[in-house]
Formats: sequence, C-alpha cells, structure tokens
Amino acid sequence: MLSFTIHDLGDVAILECAGRITAEYAEEVRKAVFAPGREPVSQLVLDLKEVSDIDAAGLGVLVTLRTWTRAHGTELKLMNLRPRVERVLDLTALRPHFAICSAVDMLGLLCRAHHHSHSHQELKHAVGF
Repeated sequence: MLSFTIHDLGDVAILECAGRITAEYAEEVRKAVFAPGREPVSQLVLDLKEVSDIDAAGLGVLVTLRTWTRAHGTELKLMNLRPRVERVLDLTALRPHFAICSAVDMLGLLCRAHHHSHSHQELKHAVGF
C-alpha cells in the first residue's frame, strides 16, 4: 500500500508518502506529482518518513522526478529519509544526485506550513491504494 498527503504551501508542495515505493506502486507516485490541475511550484519536497521500502522501480521514479523538476525549473528535495531508504540510495550511488532537506530547511518548511495554514485553507489530498 502507498498513500499520499499533499501540502500546498504556495510555491512549495510537500508530498508526504506512506508505505512502499516499489514496482507495484511506482506509477502512483507519478500520478500524485503530475496530477492534472496541480499548480506549478518552485520547490517539491518528498517527505519519506513513512516510506518503509523502495526498490529499483521506486528509484526510477525518483530519478524521473529529478529529471522532470530540473527541466521545469523546480527544485526537488527529499526529506526524512529512513535508514532503509538511505542505504538503498547510498548502495546505488544515487544519494549525491538528490538534495536532502537539512534541519534548517525543515524548520523553514514547518514555519511556512504553520503560517500558510493560518492564512489560507490548506489543501490536503489523500490517495490510498
């Protein structure tokens, strides 16, 4: 199972993923990011704190997202990597190719989310498969 919650913070979108990013669910990540009607953002953050596993197809999706975001002037960052996901990125030598949110980045996003939720209706889109 893989589910998503999308937090729209104006020019930043945070995609919280929960479950497994594996061959059987890889297409669902693409659908969540490239959903029709999604507003363009300057930064896309994938929050992976609830991702328990990732396989080659999941890595392929991350690489595809990285390529697409670069081509469209969007910064892609990964956040809250669990040890299993970190190991897979390290073993495949892909980790250096992704920006990882620092503690300062995360604090900034939390402040932005807090401010945004008080000034706008937060858009949440949960999809479960």
